[in-house]
Amino acid sequence: MIQRHGTEELEAELRKLQEASRERQSVDGFARAAVEGFLWIVLSGVCGKLVWDSARLPFFFWPLAALDGFFLWDGVRSWLRARAQLGAERVLLRRLRQVRAELGIDPPEARP
Repeated sequence: MIQRHGTEELEAELRKLQEASRERQSVDGFARAAVEGFLWIVLSGVCGKLVWDSARLPFFFWPLAALDGFFLWDGVRSWLRARAQLGAERVLLRRLRQVRAELGIDPPEARP
């Protein structure tokens, strides 16, 4: 059997990259940002309706407004964090494809 130079190192790197690429944390971050964005929209509508219809703001308006602001802040923070994680995941997957191509695992038509 003919062994190419550096195959063991590439296979070790392949195993490490495969383990790291299984955890797609950006998906959870984008999902969280979407849910919080939806909740922010709904609570903004509720707060807006309270302001529009009330002669005097009810006592529960301020906690709702604070919760609405928290959903906006945390949703934007989650989206920005997920975007950064997605960038790191793209780099990781690109290197995984390169290692698989160097090892000859992927057929030629599947290579990018």
